[in-house]
Amino acid sequence: MRIDNAQFRIDAQAGRTWIDRLSGPIGDLAAASQYPLRLSIVGFRDSRATVEVTTVETGEDSIWRDALSRVEFLQPRRRTAAIDPFCVAQIVPTGIRCEFGGYAGDACPATNLLAAAADFVVTHPNAVNASDINEMAANVLYVEGKSLDDFLLGYIGLLPSVSNRVGTFIDPTGLVYLDDVENTLNAARAVKGIDCSLYTVLEKEIGVRIAWTESGCAVGLVAHPEAILDAVKLLLDEGADAVGGVSVIHGVTTTMFQDHLDGLIPNPSGGVEAIITHLISKVFRIPAAHAPLPYYQDRKGKDTRNPRAAAEFISTPHYFCVLKGLARAPRLVPIDAPDCASPRLLTVNQIGAVVVPASSLGGIPVLAAEFNHIPVIAVRENRTILDVTKEPMRLPDVIEVNSYLEAAGVVLALRQGISIESLRRPIPAARRIVRDAAASLPDSGVAAGGAS
Repeated sequence: MRIDNAQFRIDAQAGRTWIDRLSGPIGDLAAASQYPLRLSIVGFRDSRATVEVTTVETGEDSIWRDALSRVEFLQPRRRTAAIDPFCVAQIVPTGIRCEFGGYAGDACPATNLLAAAADFVVTHPNAVNASDINEMAANVLYVEGKSLDDFLLGYIGLLPSVSNRVGTFIDPTGLVYLDDVENTLNAARAVKGIDCSLYTVLEKEIGVRIAWTESGCAVGLVAHPEAILDAVKLLLDEGADAVGGVSVIHGVTTTMFQDHLDGLIPNPSGGVEAIITHLISKVFRIPAAHAPLPYYQDRKGKDTRNPRAAAEFISTPHYFCVLKGLARAPRLVPIDAPDCASPRLLTVNQIGAVVVPASSLGGIPVLAAEFNHIPVIAVRENRTILDVTKEPMRLPDVIEVNSYLEAAGVVLALRQGISIESLRRPIPAARRIVRDAAASLPDSGVAAGGAS
């Protein structure tokens, strides 16, 4: 099994959804047994869009091949109705230096604000994980990024859960920190009451290493992904409902870490952590999350310059936030179609808006929202290293706002059925439309305006 990062370019012609435009190249990758784990439009040049994709390739005899070969992106499912409860998807992409959420759980206040305006907020661990801190509101649903993509594409229903049995895998590269991980597990059991006594040490080192794309996004490579899947299967066989993991991430330098703290580059480890959890979600359809063991212990001091990163300095395994999130993460239930799902499940039919940084509108959540005509709330203050805005994307259902404070107001308006136009000034007047005369004539061989 091999994980690769690649790039391609496509014409940015109008008149088709982005999923339609991307289906050709993604289908070609799948036909070559390179199955996408993640993809995003990261820029535009000369009327063409640049797309970055992470793929996993496996041999024909692999026991994981069938699960990996399903490409949900190629056959998205239509939202059939907009029904209660009113849910919002809060997207904070990793590896692109988000001003909110690009550090350690610093998008949690914004996420909780949105949760106060909606019935539920569906978000991914990156938005709320902060080492030993996870303060997400009770109506925030903790869903791994690949599963969140598939939820918005109509393949998964979410079943809210009050308790999951959490299993943990540990990269043997970090065995020096085994006591710290065990103490985290035991503290979570004794103090929080989380069912998380199961853990396993992988049979071989995972070999997790960071990498950077041409656009400056943080991604990475995993040398032995099968070791992760074998460990997850073992934990599931022993009764786990959700799986978290800790591993050592190689390749981060002192300069990189300082540049990250100074806001110059994305979190170096964020992208490769997403690849690990995307792989687990793709194969097993379970709640999953990951934390890095302290690969930078000799590369950082106790830095207090950036409050958004402060949580990194108060923990060694950075794992308690994962346990809190997974303990009550919703169960992931495969569905045949959104309108065929059990009424106990939340599906894309309940998504009333997708909230995302205004400069990163090229990810699957936004492309799925375009496909299903779901409003996208684009937050300008959550700046990133990208410049993929609504203008080059030519997206019709984007509501741009300056801040998450304003985004929460838009969520309230959408939830109450109040037109956004009515809340802005100047308010446009009613517009009369008329049928085109030529188009309305019957096909009788007589041209508009005279005899044939």
